[in-house]
Amino acid sequence: MLEIKKTKKLKLMELHKDGELIQKLCRTCEVFKAPEEFYRKTEGYLRADCKECHRKIQNEYNRKIRDRRIVQNQNSRARKLWLDDTFTIEEYKELEKVANGSCMISGKKSNALQIDHVQAISKQWLGSTKGNLILVSDKVNNAKRDLSIFEFIESERSEGLVDKKQLKKTMEYLAEMNKMNLTQYINFLQEMEEYAKKSKDFFGR
Repeated sequence: MLEIKKTKKLKLMELHKDGELIQKLCRTCEVFKAPEEFYRKTEGYLRADCKECHRKIQNEYNRKIRDRRIVQNQNSRARKLWLDDTFTIEEYKELEKVANGSCMISGKKSNALQIDHVQAISKQWLGSTKGNLILVSDKVNNAKRDLSIFEFIESERSEGLVDKKQLKKTMEYLAEMNKMNLTQYINFLQEMEEYAKKSKDFFGR
């Protein structure tokens, strides 16, 4: 005999036949699935979400934790140098959308994009703000290291790693983030380089 029951806590529907559970409604996808499609809790009860949904939820949770740590790390690095540390998770997510899985300097697809400061944080002038951060491949990040964007482009390290069309697109994005047009932004970066150099020469840092 078929019988419909509801779970005690969440009132999710279960289908029983002759007293045995044969199907359960997943809380997330709202699809009836067999008991083996659900993980069991330590108490022995079936979870409210099916295995597929549970994995998606866990992956999303882990991704959020990872993103939070990435943002906190960038702000912490800037804070230690008394630089601006205003980068947010929302800005990081927006940056991911802009990059769309591609390095913002080489234009090449990458599954492991890394945050890079346009003006290197080691210059101790510009910090971790949305107007000074981009996503690049590990290859570009390792090559650029402590160089500013201009220094990198002019150095041998950049050979084969710069796509001019992509770079222009990135610079236009950064100009917008800094509420400038492209020419103003390029001049701004050059001025920041001069300030950083003078500051280093004066303070010896």
